[in-house]
Amino acid sequence: MDRTLIAGVLKEEMSRTDGISVDCGVGIASLLTGKERLPGRPHVQGVLTDGGEAVLADLIVDAAGRGSNMVRQLSEIGAPRPLEERHDSGMRLYTRRFDSPETCPGPARWSLRHFDGVTVTSVSAGRGTCSMTLGISDEDLQLYSLAEPSAWSRAARLYEPLLPPLSGKPSPGVWVTPRVESSYRRFVLGGRPVATGTVSVGNAWAAVNPLLGLGPSMGLLHTVLLRDALRQVGVEDTVVRFDHLTQDLLSPLHHRITDWEERLQARNGGASGTLSPPIAAPDEEIARQDATPVTPVTPVTPVTLARDLQVRFSLISADAESSIRTGPSRAQLVEALARRSAT
Repeated sequence: MDRTLIAGVLKEEMSRTDGISVDCGVGIASLLTGKERLPGRPHVQGVLTDGGEAVLADLIVDAAGRGSNMVRQLSEIGAPRPLEERHDSGMRLYTRRFDSPETCPGPARWSLRHFDGVTVTSVSAGRGTCSMTLGISDEDLQLYSLAEPSAWSRAARLYEPLLPPLSGKPSPGVWVTPRVESSYRRFVLGGRPVATGTVSVGNAWAAVNPLLGLGPSMGLLHTVLLRDALRQVGVEDTVVRFDHLTQDLLSPLHHRITDWEERLQARNGGASGTLSPPIAAPDEEIARQDATPVTPVTPVTPVTLARDLQVRFSLISADAESSIRTGPSRAQLVEALARRSAT
């Protein structure tokens, strides 16, 4: 799901919903604490903005994304440190956008392919917004020239025949993501929250490789789980209930993606460009579940949505693996980058 599309839909929905106000450009300097609800655990009753304003609430929801400061801010009020895991994928990403309805027709699509020395993602949001991303090993210095627009274009043309159609005039520059990192945080340890009165959702809870295109959908499902937790137990017990729902429905997918990333990184073998054997297919039980058809009358619930995300990941990873030994070699990619004239 495309982030630009999601942002537009959310903005439109909030503008016509009573009781919601939006303050743009306001940062959070620190958390404000109140009377403890659990012995030895701080209770968050609000935030102090970077403008010095105190904002109080029954529940503080951290949705600050990958750059969330919640772990540090919790430590500042004396909370135990949450469980935190980080995984560097070892990749650098080079992206260009195409913003013309004429060049990006048809429904939304997401294509991920692995080739010798590079992973290529082609994305269309179905509303005139397209992009292509070339992902390389962070150690492959020979391919860093992809940051130069004409070099990027020469490289992209090697893979265009093997991907869904994506044409037209690209954006002027190349967007470089120098480090792609997955993260995971858990704020309930041993059945007790590290603090009450606050939860983290979406990428502020756990972030996955953006090449998979699953982050926005996982974040939206996570907010649905928060809604359900509030309805089931109320604000006082939301933190523990929300953690329970998250562990049941979303954490398994995150860990499965992380395991896949680690195998991919090991297979790529750094800058050598040597192909290792393909990554193993999903285990038999997961593959069997993924192959089970879902009838149109199946009710849409958090459980079915979580299962749909598992299926989607299986399809993406299997589709990507099918391209490992096809397409241009890394030597051809290096040769294309070395040519001086843009094509």
